Amino acid sequence: MAKKHRKRKQKNEKRHRETAAFLFALLTLLSSYALVVPASGMIGEAFANLMFVMFGGGTYVLPFLFLRYFLIYIKESRESYSRLNFVYATGCVIFASAAFTFLKSMDFVLKVPDGGWFGDKIYLFFERLFGNWGAFVASISIFIFFATRFLRISFSSIFKLFLPNKEENVDFQASQIPNSKIKKNDKIYEPTNKENTVNQNTTPNIISKEEVPDPSTKRPAAIANESKTKKIDSATFPYKLPNTNLLEVDKAAVLKASKEELFQRAQLLKKTLQDFEISAEVKDIIPGPVLTRYDLLLAPGIRVEAISNIINNLSLAMRTASIRVVPIPEKSAVGIEVPNPKGAVVGLRGILETEGFSSAKSLLTLALGKTTDGAGYITNLASMPHLLIAGATGSGKSVGIHTIILSILYKARPDEVKFMLIDPKRVEMPLYKDIPHLYNPCCAAADADIIIKPEESALALKKLVDVMLKRYSKFADNSVRNIEQYNAKMEETGGEKEFYVVVIIDELADLMLVAKKEIEDSIQRLAQMARAVGIHLILATQRPSVNVITGIIKANFPARLSFQTTSKIDSRVILDTQGAENLLGKGDMLFLPPGEARPVRLQGAFVSLKEAEKIIDFINDQDFPRIYEPPEIAVEASAGFTAQGSRIMHDEKTAKAQKDKKIEADFIMALKLMKERCGISQDLLKANFGSSAKAANLLSLLDRDGFISKPKGTNRWQINYDKIDDYLSKIS
Repeated sequence: MAKKHRKRKQKNEKRHRETAAFLFALLTLLSSYALVVPASGMIGEAFANLMFVMFGGGTYVLPFLFLRYFLIYIKESRESYSRLNFVYATGCVIFASAAFTFLKSMDFVLKVPDGGWFGDKIYLFFERLFGNWGAFVASISIFIFFATRFLRISFSSIFKLFLPNKEENVDFQASQIPNSKIKKNDKIYEPTNKENTVNQNTTPNIISKEEVPDPSTKRPAAIANESKTKKIDSATFPYKLPNTNLLEVDKAAVLKASKEELFQRAQLLKKTLQDFEISAEVKDIIPGPVLTRYDLLLAPGIRVEAISNIINNLSLAMRTASIRVVPIPEKSAVGIEVPNPKGAVVGLRGILETEGFSSAKSLLTLALGKTTDGAGYITNLASMPHLLIAGATGSGKSVGIHTIILSILYKARPDEVKFMLIDPKRVEMPLYKDIPHLYNPCCAAADADIIIKPEESALALKKLVDVMLKRYSKFADNSVRNIEQYNAKMEETGGEKEFYVVVIIDELADLMLVAKKEIEDSIQRLAQMARAVGIHLILATQRPSVNVITGIIKANFPARLSFQTTSKIDSRVILDTQGAENLLGKGDMLFLPPGEARPVRLQGAFVSLKEAEKIIDFINDQDFPRIYEPPEIAVEASAGFTAQGSRIMHDEKTAKAQKDKKIEADFIMALKLMKERCGISQDLLKANFGSSAKAANLLSLLDRDGFISKPKGTNRWQINYDKIDDYLSKIS
């Protein structure tokens, strides 16, 4: 059904685009005819007279604008579309009219039309500001600006056409003098016989078969070994880390509540506890950005469970959605976290500018958010060494993933940390598709992209295991134990360092449904061994069930991060304790560091899409070379998995297709049965299909698709016979 709906939507979009292209082509012809031919009929003359009164000579620009719109809609590229097209087109006509007003005022020999009403007004305004010729220059300049924006013409590309290309000159000189020494980019290249031969094992992103130079020209080895040259230069590339000025300033990091208000709420909390015969004294009041924690000293003999049993009564008395009770052993107190009447938004900039983040030496430093007392919380992914994230829809899980990625981008160069991003949902990660930090062990650096298909994800994780084993062999040859020691040794000897790899899977549940065995096996091996070689995993899911987060996965992920969950069971699966179901959402989280017994409550940092785009644009504008060596292990992306993995995937897909086909057949049979009996019930379906579970499933499918409905206040199904007839007629 979804596939048919998508095809119908694409078909409608294509039809609308073709209709718009036809209308603009017709407007182009009719406007040209009305402006050029004097006797163009009543409608043509009326159109020409109206346009000349409004825009004067600028009217002659209209056919060209209509022609441009025709090309936009006939071309199936979204790059040509812009919401500002109408503004640019209107600006072209108006400021062209102002230029014609100037030409009319100069009394040229040739007969020049005036500028119309708009042209006279604009020209008069500019003439008062800049004088006669200044008004003309201003009008022409603004007209050129709007025209270039509307036509998608870049000034930089025009200027580059007239500037000499130094690289081409050097290469031309090298081709003419193959045996000479050439100085290029402050380095001396001395071509040899080996360099003049084309290397057949060059990575595909550097030289393809079409780019192999003619042997008669004898070009130098700097082109044949382009990958190697760029890789050496990338270490000295003048890359700049993003500045915090790209992020918005925190408006209110901590709620500024008065002492009287906090004291009144503390007294209300104390009085409510006394009403339930719980004697306690308020020791500390710690206000935070979203909630305030009241530390209570309980009277002797009062159990902590007594407060937990009346948590709903406390929420009602404090007029809040949810309250969380947490023991504080270091104070011998009980903390009651009460949401503030108005929460403040925690920005990422305030955390990045803290001393803890700026002084952190680890390249995998994460700025997760702020604690309940408003202090920035900084942690290190390398010490976790892997992170498991869960949270319901709308709880802030996707924003938290963006915060983690941007935190690392503020610390690491592209040749120091690489991201392997897996996004089965295809909507969260495309923002990072062009950054030089991307990594895919199945392809060269130039071809690395966001991985969206489950089959490609399983293959990439399997190849990442091979990369891990290869690194272990390399570390053993150099007598080092981990990536830190290896990079330190390479820095002393002048060798090439290894980069960290951070694998982020945005929705693990989708991958586990398609290829559970391959995904789980690869994740298990990476989680057990990949820490020492600089490979770290971040797994996120909105459905933390035992089928997705299995015991094998949980055993190797000591660090957990939970946003608001839908039930206590989900909270126990991700944190091994309750509490996540009482979170407030919108970035409210519980973080369980490795080795800790109790989770820490944090308010996650918020990063808007506009802020993330600024950081990505800043990184991409530097044109850092996307270079890394693909693994020497043969990779056949088109072949998919190994023989065993391919067979398993084929069997799973075949079984799923057969299951879907069987469900569709039962669904059609249920529709026919419902139409024949003029009624529907679970007992009727059970009698015909032989299973209560199948009958309940068919009822839910019929209700979901709108074939049946149950009005409020009744317990009888209402049948939509018209929709049943339409559906059966389409499939027949």
